[in-house]
Amino acid sequence: MVFVILAVVWAAVLVPPYLRSRAEARPADSIGHFRRQLATLQRTGPRADLPLTGIFAAAPRHTPPVPVAAHRSARALAAHVRSTPRARAQRRRREVVAALLTAMGLTLGLAFLPGLRVMWLVHVVFDVLFGLYVVLLLRMRNLAAEREMKVRFLPGVPVEPALLRRSAQ
Repeated sequence: MVFVILAVVWAAVLVPPYLRSRAEARPADSIGHFRRQLATLQRTGPRADLPLTGIFAAAPRHTPPVPVAAHRSARALAAHVRSTPRARAQRRRREVVAALLTAMGLTLGLAFLPGLRVMWLVHVVFDVLFGLYVVLLLRMRNLAAEREMKVRFLPGVPVEPALLRRSAQ
């Protein structure tokens, strides 16, 4: 008898919300809703007809092409390529690596001179700085690779270059 009363109480609590959700034609289960959202996301992902270059297909870059006819010579074209923000960043990174390697070599050479034992400490500091800089560069590269794998552009939606620059910062 106690179980019958308990079943009636549970039915009184659970049946009205169930009937209300069915009357609104809205599914009550979150799993079905999640599956529909996942199906929508799957349609915007990489397609099977695209050639794969690795495990994942990279999204095509939407960068405007550099008009070759606008440049008067190959030297001007090379100067234009060197002046891009990415090329400037790469050049700065090479200069920092070269400066750290030079400082490491100089402090190591000076540390072998008698009376300049403090240069061993300076050399170790430059070694640590160089190691940290390399780790930072590797982390930046891995984050960029991960971003390339994950960011996909919706097909048929035009992408503005200014929007790409703003989102990359």
